[in-house]
Amino acid sequence: MKKKLIGICTIVLVLALGLNLPILASSLGGELSTAVVYDWDADEKTLTQAAIPSNFRLSLEDDLDGGGKVYFSLKGLWDWKNKEGSLAADELWFGGYTAAVDYTLGRQVISWGTADGFNPTNYFARLDSSALTSGDFGGEPFWAGQATYYAKDWSVTGVVIPFFKAQKIDSLMKEMMLEVDPQAGFILDAIATTKKPDSIGKDFEAALRAETFIKGFDVQASIFTGFEPLPGIRTKFDPTAAPLPIKFEGEYRRQHFVGLATAGTIGDVGVWGEAAYGGPTPFAESENPLEMVLAVNERYLQAVLGADYTFALGKGLLVQGQYIYRGQGSLFAPYGQDLKPAHYLYGRLSYDLSQDGSLELVAIHGLADHSGLLLPSYTHRFPHSLTLEAGLVAAYGGDDKEFSPIPAQARVGVSYKF
Repeated sequence: MKKKLIGICTIVLVLALGLNLPILASSLGGELSTAVVYDWDADEKTLTQAAIPSNFRLSLEDDLDGGGKVYFSLKGLWDWKNKEGSLAADELWFGGYTAAVDYTLGRQVISWGTADGFNPTNYFARLDSSALTSGDFGGEPFWAGQATYYAKDWSVTGVVIPFFKAQKIDSLMKEMMLEVDPQAGFILDAIATTKKPDSIGKDFEAALRAETFIKGFDVQASIFTGFEPLPGIRTKFDPTAAPLPIKFEGEYRRQHFVGLATAGTIGDVGVWGEAAYGGPTPFAESENPLEMVLAVNERYLQAVLGADYTFALGKGLLVQGQYIYRGQGSLFAPYGQDLKPAHYLYGRLSYDLSQDGSLELVAIHGLADHSGLLLPSYTHRFPHSLTLEAGLVAAYGGDDKEFSPIPAQARVGVSYKF
C-alpha cells in the first residue's frame, strides 16, 4: 500500500509538471563531479586506491504562472574502481504560498536547528557515519508536507510525514560495529529483518515549531512525535535457538521529543545553542538474565553549544567551536547493554588565501577516550563554476579507540555546477 501511494504521488507530481510546461519558466541546473580516493595502509605503509566515484545531480525548477513552484532532481553515482553505482529520484515537490502561509508538498529535504551540522532539533535527519568524513550534513529527502504561518513577530511551522524512512547503515558503520562489538553480526541481522512502520494514518510522524525573535536572538521551540531512525534491539529467550537459547529482536519504537534552539550575536561573535529531550517508548525490563535491552531505553538529552568569530587576519580567518552532548551515546555505537552519554568538541578553521583559493580544517574530538578525526582540505575555484578540492581524513588517538576504525584517506576531486 505504501509503495502504491508513493508511486501515485510521483505520477501526480510529474503529470502536474508536464501539463504545465507550456506556461512555466523553467530553470535547469545540476552538478557533475568525480574524484580519486586513496586509503592509507598503516601496516604496509602504502597508499591503495579505494574508489573513483563520479556523481551527478540534475534539477529542474519551474515557477508557475499562477504562483508556486515545482522542483524535481535526479542523482546518480558510479564508482569506476569498484564497478558499482546507483541512479535514483532525489527531490520532487510542489511549493506554494498565500498571503500568510508558505507550504511545500512532496519528497523534500527538511532541516531544522541553529547549530552547524549536529542539530538535536532536526528530528528528520537520517545521517550515517559518512556524513562525518564527507561533511555533508544535509540529510536525505523524504515524503512530507510542510507549512509555515507567518504573523507579525512570530511564525509556526508544521510538518507531517506520512511514510516512515529508516536510517541506512553504511559500510563504514557496519565495519565499526563489527570491530567493537562481538554481537554486531546478530544485531545487523535483526535490523535487516525488523518490520518498518507502514500503516497509513497510524504510523505517521509529525512536528511543530514556533519561532520568534527575542532581543536580536532567533528562538525556536519545537515538539516531535515519530519513530526511532534505527530500531531498538533486545534479546529474547528462545530454547530452540542455537548455539545459545536467545534470539535478537528489533522494533521501531514510537518516540517523542521537545526541543529548543537559539542563535544570535554577542558583539562580533556568533553564538548558538540547541537542545532536545525525549526518547523512545522503553522496552519492558526482564528478570531473565538472557533477555537484555541493547539500545537506549530511557529519555535522554542532546545538546549543542557553539560560537564563531572571524579574525582580521589576511582576508579573514573564521574560527568556530562547538560542544556536543549525546545522552544516547556514541556517534558510532548505537547499540549496547550499558550506553553512556558521549561528549565531543567540534572545531573548524577556514581561511581564504585569495578570491579563488581557501583552506579549511575540521576537527572532531571525543572527550571520553581523547580520540578524534582531522579533515584538512584545500579548495580552488576556477572560472565557469569549476572547482578543485583536495583533502585528507585522519583519525588520531591510537588503536581500539572510538575513531580508530576510520581509515586514513586522501581525496582529490573536481566538480562543475551549471
